[in-house]
Amino acid sequence: MRCVSVDRTAVLHASDSRPVVRWELTVESESGRQSRLAVVGKGFLLGGGEQAWWLLRRLREVGFDDPALRVPQPYGYDPARRLLAQEEAPPQTLYEMLRGDVPIATPTVRRVARWLARLHAAPGVGLRELPTDFERSKLAEYGPALATALPGEADRITELVDRTLGRLAEAGADTPVVTHGDFQPKNVHLDPSRVVVIDFDRAASAPAARDLGHFVGQIETMGAALHGDLGVASSWVAAFLDEYVAGGGSPGAVQSTPGYVARTFAEVLYYRVVVRPVPDASFVPTWLDAWERHLLAEAHA
Repeated sequence: MRCVSVDRTAVLHASDSRPVVRWELTVESESGRQSRLAVVGKGFLLGGGEQAWWLLRRLREVGFDDPALRVPQPYGYDPARRLLAQEEAPPQTLYEMLRGDVPIATPTVRRVARWLARLHAAPGVGLRELPTDFERSKLAEYGPALATALPGEADRITELVDRTLGRLAEAGADTPVVTHGDFQPKNVHLDPSRVVVIDFDRAASAPAARDLGHFVGQIETMGAALHGDLGVASSWVAAFLDEYVAGGGSPGAVQSTPGYVARTFAEVLYYRVVVRPVPDASFVPTWLDAWERHLLAEAHA
């Protein structure tokens, strides 16, 4: 039997539905040997924690306990507290690298692309399929809310939403794979030897382009929020899509990416304009132009 003592507790993310805490533990074995362990606890007060625990376990069984490309080890799930205890990921995120000298981090993005290609090739995980009307229902939420908040752009937003639905319908025939669902720089943790991806709350069996487009759209919008330029991380986008295919990812998924990038622009605009309005919305026309450019793109090479 092991003796475990809590040395320090810290709140990493205060939230009513998804609180995240960190414990520093001392674990003493039967022989008296002590070791230190850092554990992250994620609350699932609205449900879903047991599924996240199961998925992490399953992914590690099919190869994501790899030394370089991995998911956190799940230590256990407490259904009474709705709390998932898991291995601590490296402290640095890809988002922090986006804040700095962006081109320098391009080789790191290639490692991240390899991680995603491996996820999409994962066999027999058994995830639920994304509902066929999922994207339509989300855009039906985003579009009218954006049109109301931005009355001067209402007609254009309605048109962009309709065209986005058309592009997504074209991609809908792609073979479903394991998708993360929120694959973006804040969920990618890394150090010189490891890429560790967290937060699988939106995981589902869906077209691979779902993750590709979300990642590209988040890179562009996060880069613009940080640097005032939607193209600041263009080297990341090119390297990411190129390395994804080199790592075994589907070229067809890459070709279907523009529609999902457009969908991500709708989501990010919704959160920045409607849910948590930013003080200065002067960026909106430029972002709408970018949304439209992705719809006009024939395919990503």
